[in-house]
Amino acid sequence: MAASEAHAPIAVFGASGQVGGAIAAQLIAGGQTVRTVSRRAARHRGAQHHRLAEWSDAELHAALAHCRAAFLMVPLVPEATALGLRLNAAAEAAGVPTVVRLSVLRGLARDGLALGRLHAAIDADLRQRRIRAQTILCPDSFMQNLLGAAPQVAAGELQDATGQGRMGFVDVDDIAACAVQALTGRAAPGIVDVTGPEALSMPEVAARFAAVLGRPVAYRDMPVDALRRQYLAWGMTTFLADTLAELAAWTRAQAETPLSDAVATMTGRPPTPLEAFIRRNREVWG
Repeated sequence: MAASEAHAPIAVFGASGQVGGAIAAQLIAGGQTVRTVSRRAARHRGAQHHRLAEWSDAELHAALAHCRAAFLMVPLVPEATALGLRLNAAAEAAGVPTVVRLSVLRGLARDGLALGRLHAAIDADLRQRRIRAQTILCPDSFMQNLLGAAPQVAAGELQDATGQGRMGFVDVDDIAACAVQALTGRAAPGIVDVTGPEALSMPEVAARFAAVLGRPVAYRDMPVDALRRQYLAWGMTTFLADTLAELAAWTRAQAETPLSDAVATMTGRPPTPLEAFIRRNREVWG
């Protein structure tokens, strides 16, 4: 890599969110030049910031101009596919040589879920772009999603509509570490499923909470439609509530979830176990 290219920024879309925020933080900690891109104000000291008021071609090109790598992701909104295609085109037009895109588990596309079809269309479009190094990360459920259930855990109960279905819960910091390796050219490009070290059902997750916290935490299963109504009552859009309810129904049918060695292969360390995540956030659980 030429000296001038080494100092060119790495663009990180979604830098105010979970995955993008973790990637930006890890890149900055590693001494990389970072350009965060988000609709909200920057929250990363030491980074350039590009505020994305709208997903216009001009704005996207400005966000990606002169970047040596970019982390791409789209918000989960009805027009997500169109936004993803526009973002892919902007990365190609800006001449970004290395791209890492956040997708979803490939099984969701294989089984025809709306979330899977959405991401599969963006992934397929990216693969035919003239971008030298492409990595598509396909993670399972984030451990950080459990933080939203903190009031339930504090009350001794964990609710969901996934029954005995298993998920390969993965720490967002591990996903970010994989992305950083790919963005900096230290991991080979490719399409990669990213999971944690175990496939766990929500009853098993509740049992792990109880074991780590030293107090009862029980799992209460609910019908998928009841979960959807709960999402709507919380203020979610119909699109998002429908998408997540369909995902819960799909997960309910997953007796086994294939596990990936991507975290160990790409970062050189094992993925974070759920117990370590629970302990790290002990103060959140009440």
